[in-house]
Amino acid sequence: MGSSNHTVLPRPNNLWLHGLHMLILVLLVNLAQTVLGVCAVLQFFWMLFANRRNPGIARFGQGIAYWLAVTSRFLTGAADERPFPWTAWRNPNGDEERESV
Repeated sequence: MGSSNHTVLPRPNNLWLHGLHMLILVLLVNLAQTVLGVCAVLQFFWMLFANRRNPGIARFGQGIAYWLAVTSRFLTGAADERPFPWTAWRNPNGDEERESV
């Protein structure tokens, strides 16, 4: 059909632990979808009453979208990089989230 530039990754060393990580991530994906839905409703009402978008909600939504993309690659076997909570939370631009003091 089409040319495939995708390299096949080797089987994980500890497949059962990998499977446990996958199960946890599937549950977190469902939670993230619920949170994303709540953010969408909040953003709608923010725009309805304030006549503008809330940049914090938009930025948070971008973070969730990025996390969902990284998690999807891990769950489908396209990448071995484990997403948050096993790595630092990253913004869509690739920067790690830093706590402000």
